Amino acid sequence: MSTVEDLYLGVIKAGIARHPRSLQKRIGPSEIGNPCDRQILHKLNGDNEPNRGPAWKPAVGTAVHDQLERWFDAANRGGGDVDRMEWVTEWQVTVGQILGVDITGHSDLFHVPTGTVIDHKIVGPSQLTKYRLHGPSQVYRVQAHLYATGFTRDGGWGPAKHVAIAFLPRDGELDKTVFWTEPYDPHIAAQAMVRANRLATLLAVVGIDAALAASPLCDDQWCMWCRTEKRQQHRAAGGSLFLDIGELAVVPEPTAAPAPLRALEQPAVAPIPIRPDVAVTCQACGLPLHPSVAAGGFTTHPTCPDPKTSAARPIPSTPQPAAPINLFDR
Repeated sequence: MSTVEDLYLGVIKAGIARHPRSLQKRIGPSEIGNPCDRQILHKLNGDNEPNRGPAWKPAVGTAVHDQLERWFDAANRGGGDVDRMEWVTEWQVTVGQILGVDITGHSDLFHVPTGTVIDHKIVGPSQLTKYRLHGPSQVYRVQAHLYATGFTRDGGWGPAKHVAIAFLPRDGELDKTVFWTEPYDPHIAAQAMVRANRLATLLAVVGIDAALAASPLCDDQWCMWCRTEKRQQHRAAGGSLFLDIGELAVVPEPTAAPAPLRALEQPAVAPIPIRPDVAVTCQACGLPLHPSVAAGGFTTHPTCPDPKTSAARPIPSTPQPAAPINLFDR
């Protein structure tokens, strides 16, 4: 029997799965600028994206987009008069063609007086910092210029002059928003469409398998296509199942016993030479002298009396530290 929690989450998951964004298979402006050729090939082929669970963050972004649309619609003071419109929300534009098929998308916002295309992005704190320091990704930048191309070609609201991306904080206050903008460049959109048509032509000529074989895997951790393919290849090669946490590869057993390590050769130490005329026994006590003493030219032990003086040689005493002086005794 399902609990209330299961029923609650089930409604949310079903709603996410039924949303048009989740059901969309056809490639759109938000994907054409992706640097991964394999991802674009899969989208052009109509393949289902690998399952990554309920897309909660995109769902949150969609909900914020819906609210922003209502706010900007309400900000128009023309009373529905098209000639006095300032903000155009969720407008469908045609950004180009791929093998003769129109590619359309819905632009979030267009500011008519300045000719600025604006795209909303709802992101987390780490992404906000990245975009503040480095600007948008190529995917987002191309998407904005494609929408600008669509507005310029349609001509209904006037030509686009600028593109902008508003990175709104998903987990912070509004004053953390990063608003990026640059002049509209039609060449950015045109180059993206040329690349998409080249990949579509490759797909049509050789098929999806050969096209994928000719396209390397990308290194983007968010690319579910390449990430899934890497994991499958890693497992097929006998690698660890935990590819995502550091590639804990399994070391194969050696096919032959390793050769024993050769002992390190020690350098030969030359013996201390002893002069033949030096006695090896003490001339005072008759006991053997240490070779180092004999090699130094001595004929008696340091503690034995010198045969010439018949008195023991004094042994130097160990120096003692000086007594401390107390300046406060005076």
